[in-house]
Amino acid sequence: MERFKSFPGVESVGMALITPFGSGGSNAGITVEGRTQDASGKLMNANWRPVTPEYFATMGIPLARGRAFTAQDTKDTQPVALINEALARAYLPGVDPIGKRVTMLGAKERLVVGVVRDHKQTSLDGDVRAEMYFPHAQSPLDGSRTFVLRTTGDPLALAGAVRGAVQDLDRDLPITKLQAMETMIAASVAPQRFRTLLLALFAVLALVLAVIGIYGVMAYAVTQRRHEIGIRLALGAQQGDVIGLVLRQGMKLAGVGIVIGLAGAIGLTRLLRGLLFGVGPTDPLTFTALPLLLAVVAMLACYLPARQATKVDPLVALRRD
Repeated sequence: MERFKSFPGVESVGMALITPFGSGGSNAGITVEGRTQDASGKLMNANWRPVTPEYFATMGIPLARGRAFTAQDTKDTQPVALINEALARAYLPGVDPIGKRVTMLGAKERLVVGVVRDHKQTSLDGDVRAEMYFPHAQSPLDGSRTFVLRTTGDPLALAGAVRGAVQDLDRDLPITKLQAMETMIAASVAPQRFRTLLLALFAVLALVLAVIGIYGVMAYAVTQRRHEIGIRLALGAQQGDVIGLVLRQGMKLAGVGIVIGLAGAIGLTRLLRGLLFGVGPTDPLTFTALPLLLAVVAMLACYLPARQATKVDPLVALRRD
């Protein structure tokens, strides 16, 4: 960690057993103040992570209350723990969690000294789980470790230096994965992103077909009404009157389609719930903006035949009929 801190552009360095969006997981049953069940009678459990004091600042996880870990939290001092807000809400509702005692089954009892803000752990669309953090100095474990580096520039630019620092300590020590946090987050939502892209492509195709269909229908309607339009022009109708006539006819049809589409969309939003993040299934902005967009597109599709209708020669239209 000291070698990593000396690299140019590195602001802070932390270490943990497992990081958010990383592979693997650690979950265990816990007791809180001697209780093993929550208010609904379910057994308590939480993810647990040994971390270094710098871990939270490096990951950008703010402290909600209490204190963070310090270098004074060693194996010879009182075992302590940090919990997240989700654990406090689930297992310590309505009470101050600071000073409460929690125990991971089969381990030492720990004193809660702080609460950190909730953050996503496995995917952006997943629920926030109950989390416990232990000082790494009080929970030495064998096995792999994950180092996190917060940098001012491109973090992957330090990949070679990181590998070199590890090999200088032990050439046989493997680095199993080295990647930016943005890449890990993107990988966690890759399936949803792919499905959403397919839906977007189908939506664009449907919009194009709708425009072609509206244009074709209105062009045919104008052709069928050439005699009527010719009479209107011969009697003194202005171009604006003819355009308005055609647009009203087209927008009535488009309005009926938009209403039917909205009703169908509201009924099918439950199927799309798993593809949404940060947007509700009945998001007001979406259900307002998209009908307006469709109305504008439909108006443009109707406008071209309407303009064509104004070019009808009254004498030619009447003579042909």
